[in-house]
Amino acid sequence: MKKPQELAILFAAIAVCFNTISASTLGQDRISRRPEYCCRIESRLEIIKSFEGETTEIPLRVSNQGRMNWESQGANPIFLSYHLLDENGKMLKFENPRFSFPEKVRPGTTLEMKIKVKSPLEEGKYMLEFDIVREGAAWFKDYGSKSLKMPIRVGRKEWPEDAYPLSLDYGKYTKFESNIEEFNELLKLIRITLSHNEVTFKGKTGEIFGFSAGAGYPQIWLRDSNTIIPASRYFYNESFLRSWLEEHLAFQKPDGQLEDWVDSRGRFDKNTTETDQETSAVQSAYQITQLAGTEWLHKKIDGIPIIDRLEKSLLYLLAQRFNQKYGLITGAHTADWGDVDMNAQDQRAIYVDEKTHWTSDIYDQSMFFEAGRNLARMLELLERKEKSGFWLKKSALIQENTDKWLWQENRGFYRVHIHQGSLRHEFDEDDMFAMGGNAQAILSGLASEEKAKRIIEQALARQKTYGVSTICGSLLPPYPKNFFKHPALDESYEYQNGGQWDWFGGKLLFTMFEAGLSEIAREKLLEVIRKDVSNGGLCEWDTQKGLGRGSDFYAGSAGSLAKALFEGYFGVKISDGNLSLEPKLMKDRAKVHIYIPVGHHFVAYNYEYSDKNNKLLFSFNSNFSNAGQIKILSPWPLSEGASAKNTEPRIEVLKDGKKMPFKMFKKNKDEFIVVETDFKKHVLEIKRPG
Repeated sequence: MKKPQELAILFAAIAVCFNTISASTLGQDRISRRPEYCCRIESRLEIIKSFEGETTEIPLRVSNQGRMNWESQGANPIFLSYHLLDENGKMLKFENPRFSFPEKVRPGTTLEMKIKVKSPLEEGKYMLEFDIVREGAAWFKDYGSKSLKMPIRVGRKEWPEDAYPLSLDYGKYTKFESNIEEFNELLKLIRITLSHNEVTFKGKTGEIFGFSAGAGYPQIWLRDSNTIIPASRYFYNESFLRSWLEEHLAFQKPDGQLEDWVDSRGRFDKNTTETDQETSAVQSAYQITQLAGTEWLHKKIDGIPIIDRLEKSLLYLLAQRFNQKYGLITGAHTADWGDVDMNAQDQRAIYVDEKTHWTSDIYDQSMFFEAGRNLARMLELLERKEKSGFWLKKSALIQENTDKWLWQENRGFYRVHIHQGSLRHEFDEDDMFAMGGNAQAILSGLASEEKAKRIIEQALARQKTYGVSTICGSLLPPYPKNFFKHPALDESYEYQNGGQWDWFGGKLLFTMFEAGLSEIAREKLLEVIRKDVSNGGLCEWDTQKGLGRGSDFYAGSAGSLAKALFEGYFGVKISDGNLSLEPKLMKDRAKVHIYIPVGHHFVAYNYEYSDKNNKLLFSFNSNFSNAGQIKILSPWPLSEGASAKNTEPRIEVLKDGKKMPFKMFKKNKDEFIVVETDFKKHVLEIKRPG
């Protein structure tokens, strides 16, 4: 028989064991009663403060309090995301970017995450509601889980031009006010994008000023920087336009080829699948020369004048990237203008190798044609007439061979490329409308006016046929699923394989304004702006339905859309130190003030249309000494005022209150009222009596 103290110890041990079993059973029971999907989201921040359109990094602590694992891949992947609400809790934007979990999140696991959230484009007070989404099924809030609501205060971004009132007087600022709010929003997106991408560093050639390509591309890229100039020239000084190009020229190889990008640490690289680096450099130099004059072209980089380095770069293409059989520039088999080839599944996809399938595409021909003519013009201005003539002939030859091998009369657009080898596809590759390359063909002048008209018709038709939300679809139809091995574009309507790209869609929109299709160009530009405003900024690319993807703050998009806006819609054309005005506002209203620091070019106008009085007032002023034409897109169909006996419409044009002669000019669907004048301060009054 056990002693009393031994019995006490025994009973205590039994009690501990029983309690342990009970606790374990209760714990398991408690876990089994948890919902399948439940989370707890916390943050050490109490409030988020940001500026319009800017990105803010937010630290979050996320706990899996459900019974199921979270995985951001496979069927019904699980992501962290958020909703945008007003300060009273009203839903403003339900769908926003998804954030993947770095690994499988098991029940009971807690992890720290930092996510970047884009602020709304309008200042004010808002709420962000963070939650977990099981894609294709439900948000965790729908399962009964609790979301996290955080206030966000968005302040107004101040710009230097805000200090100036809009007027017709000279001033060192660029700004405008339009009665069409989308255009005002686009200006804000352009300013935010450029500001976010400013880059300065000490390089091989001195202090470098320029722009990165976007949040995901911190380097200074040649092709992107070429496209950025139509936006940056309105807000930045000469250093931002040319120092980055001088740095690129300093990295030029002995054979003349140029790198794709350089960065602040002296690193560089080249996507050798593409053939647009050298042509982009020449086009950039020409844009600078148009504003600043030719003196800069004599500057020496490592003892070699800039103009000679530019010529050497195009000679490299003729020596190393030229097919004698077809007489065309060559590059790897990519999607339209892209730089990812069809073979590799990783980073090797941007480099040529023994597996590369060589082609000649419409994009590269268009880029070379434009660069050749640009170089010819610069050489002509430097009185090197023999060399100028050489490049004009080379450009003409490229145009002739492009029309021969790439133009499809039966389809009304250029084929994406022709193959240099024996590779053939089971699908009809020639039916793929390469928007980027065809847009560049019009922009460069390679496509004739008649070809340009047919290309634009195809772009409009393809948008409708393939259900793309804007005209910016890059390749329609896209290559089939898994044709490209790289995961960035192995799906249709993904990245360069059919995704939407404002970078090239903006170029196409500009050509539509130039082709006499201003009304539809305006409509399509507004579609693009609405998409971008909905996405909260200019994204690298967008899905078929218009959801932003890829790099944020994409600067190439800012440049192309700025060209469509300032040169296309507002019609301000500055070339070789001369000005022409071709406003295409029709019945819109706007006050426009433009200043270009490089060359100190200034022009301003007020455009006021009155439907009640059937009258248009166009007040303008500039510091240009040349006389020229003002071509105003008529707000009325001019042919309505004509008769069989009198072909002139019933229109009066007054300059500063006095009648003046005018001409009519029609291009496609656009009808212009044209006057000859100087560009000093004047008021044009255009009346349509009765």
